[in-house]
Amino acid sequence: ETGTAEAVARRFAKYAKQRGCSIRACTEMNDACDLPSQAAVAIVAFVATCGDGEIPGGALLFRDALNNFKAGDLSKHSFTVFALGDRSYAKFCEAGKFFDKKLEACGAKRVGEMGIGDACDEDGWETGYTA
Repeated sequence: ETGTAEAVARRFAKYAKQRGCSIRACTEMNDACDLPSQAAVAIVAFVATCGDGEIPGGALLFRDALNNFKAGDLSKHSFTVFALGDRSYAKFCEAGKFFDKKLEACGAKRVGEMGIGDACDEDGWETGYTA
């Protein structure tokens, strides 16, 4: 866990604020385990894949919470996911794919297709971020 996803998320939040968007928080995913009880939010999740398809430590509790949510629990929320990984690994962006599928399965409304940032691209994850 190198902090790349967190750095990308903070950069996104900075640019979103400059464009007049209201950013409530830029936190670890583990800080969002109570989504069903929160007012409607737009979730923009930046997720790195660690090791061989593993979910980073800052998202393990959120993974567990999502596994316990039921269909419709997140229906008042919207989301998009940007997954970061390295295509040289068999389970490329597996953590991002997991969260993308689970958020949708729990009823959150997709606002954009999952973005992919590949460390093997010429300029790393930047290629996917600007696409």
